[in-house]
Amino acid sequence: MNQRPWQRRRVRPGLLLVLGLVGLIFLGAALLAHPSASSDGVGLAPLDAAFTATSAACVTGLIVRDTGRDFTLFGQVVLLVMIQLGGLGIMVATGFVSLLFGRGLGVGEAGLLRDLFEDRILTEARSLIRFIALMTLTAEVLGAVALWFGLADVEPDAGRRLWSAVFHSVSAFCNAGFSLYSDSLIGVAGQGRVVGPIAVLLIVGGLGFTVVANSLAWLKGRALRPQRHLPRPRLYVQARVILIGTAILLLGGTAVLIVLEWNGALAGHSFGERISLAFFQAATCRTAGFNTMDLTTLSPAALLLMIVLMSIGAAPGSTAGGLKISTVAILGANLRAIATGVPAPRLHDRELPSRTVRRAFMVLTSWLVVSLIAVEILLMSEKADPMALTFEAISALGTVGLSLDVTPSLSPLGRGLVILLMFLGRLGPLAVAYGLVPPTRERGVRFPTGTVQVG
Repeated sequence: MNQRPWQRRRVRPGLLLVLGLVGLIFLGAALLAHPSASSDGVGLAPLDAAFTATSAACVTGLIVRDTGRDFTLFGQVVLLVMIQLGGLGIMVATGFVSLLFGRGLGVGEAGLLRDLFEDRILTEARSLIRFIALMTLTAEVLGAVALWFGLADVEPDAGRRLWSAVFHSVSAFCNAGFSLYSDSLIGVAGQGRVVGPIAVLLIVGGLGFTVVANSLAWLKGRALRPQRHLPRPRLYVQARVILIGTAILLLGGTAVLIVLEWNGALAGHSFGERISLAFFQAATCRTAGFNTMDLTTLSPAALLLMIVLMSIGAAPGSTAGGLKISTVAILGANLRAIATGVPAPRLHDRELPSRTVRRAFMVLTSWLVVSLIAVEILLMSEKADPMALTFEAISALGTVGLSLDVTPSLSPLGRGLVILLMFLGRLGPLAVAYGLVPPTRERGVRFPTGTVQVG
């Protein structure tokens, strides 16, 4: 059968992801620049529209305009749709729509899903997409219901309360950090029925779909095994690494924040409020972007801790950004193997292939290079505190969305750089490289061994 020229061209799935995200940003920017999207009836300036659209599509949360005050309902709906599509991923959403219309998944789409969700839990792309859609819908609906009741004292009007519950539920699960309130969640920090559901949503959203799937299968197997004499269920290495790493970062970050700010930013609050504020901030600075505290009141030591947490991020295949917990775990296992003289790094009694270790080092190297260049450019172009600019760059690259109130005052060059950082942070260095750099074949020729002194 004769194929048309465009059908014979093979487009790498990574490039489709890049182009899909770019298309979503351009479409969102055009809609946000329309006068009907802004409350003043004038429309956003092109740079502001591009910044806001990138922040929404890349589920970051950095803003140059007040979401609840400066946008109409139409503008807020545009933002919410972009957050949802950005959280799910362009190709995952496209694959799900294809399934709805009965076309099925193409080879390229299935290949991309295998690259993004490299796990044995769900082998079929069709099952994976269905699970992602069901999980997302379930989490966001339950979150919206919980917030509907929690916002009763904050939003007396039923219509506004419903919209606020839906908006914050989607924003929290997608780790976007957009809020309809000018002070984010500072005004409702004492409302446990509001910040509690949001904290649960952003933590679950940051675990990753495959980890949640494996955890649910493990729990189901543990419940049914005594009755049906089934084989012992187990958590895969990926799930164990993410769950343990998440617990360490949440509890460790909370404890360190309490120690650093007990007599500082947390002073004046009750014991329970101090624990709650520290826990929420430790959770949200790992990529969610909400804040229940004025971050400008934190000490430099606390801000440095938050920069570390923002850099690590959450799980791969999730709505979060950052280096990812698994990357840090792989790097740690490799260092432990070097220190103990073990031939190959191991995690939970499983040996890691050299290809995985090289990928982890590639991600770390890319992150450090991009971060250093971005901070240097911001220090040269902006007149702001160096710590605040460093915080801004890491927040953008980690798609976190927290800021020390410098985002609206950035110069055009600074805003353009932050747009680029958010874009790179959402895709990740591996996706960018896979989409833009042609793949190379493994050569059978081996070169002589050379010795280079280390240290």
